[in-house]
Amino acid sequence: MNAEQDTELEIGRLKACIAEVHARRERLKRELETGMLAPRAGFIQLDETDRLLSDLDTRFKTLWDAAQQGEPAVHPAMRWAHATPLEPVHLDCVAAIMLKILDGKCRMGEAEKAALTAVYDVVRTRPGLSLGDEVHALIAQARQGTNPALAEAVHAWRVRAETEIPKPVMKAFKHMLRTSLPMPDPRKEPTP
Repeated sequence: MNAEQDTELEIGRLKACIAEVHARRERLKRELETGMLAPRAGFIQLDETDRLLSDLDTRFKTLWDAAQQGEPAVHPAMRWAHATPLEPVHLDCVAAIMLKILDGKCRMGEAEKAALTAVYDVVRTRPGLSLGDEVHALIAQARQGTNPALAEAVHAWRVRAETEIPKPVMKAFKHMLRTSLPMPDPRKEPTP
């Protein structure tokens, strides 16, 4: 399968996910309006759904725009991840940050989140120190946005990962990201 076919498949998958998440959003709105869902829980779920829908829409737009130009969408951070030798503990750091993004607790800006997501997409199959297949399967499911019940599992794994990775290691890794991870110029290139 070539890059163009991969892009078409990913666009199709994202379309289906967007439609599903949008339908969930509309259902939540109806349940809130009719009182079937308690406001506090409903607004939390609606906020999570809106964040997921925004992320899916951004990824779709980036791929769509690149496909229209006949170029595969490659975030500069992907090239960085291919070229940078990361230790197993660094791979755990990437997975932990990805869990934090999915848990809605990440304070990074959208461009930084997109860059980290691009790095994750490159390194997710490499063996980490302690975060393995179970975490990556959970991240994959959560990114598809098809099961809102995964939020608790994502949160639990995020807390566990943050506990297992020594703070100085995570701090040093984040410093390395800030100083060496290429970020696209938001005026010239859309953020995936």
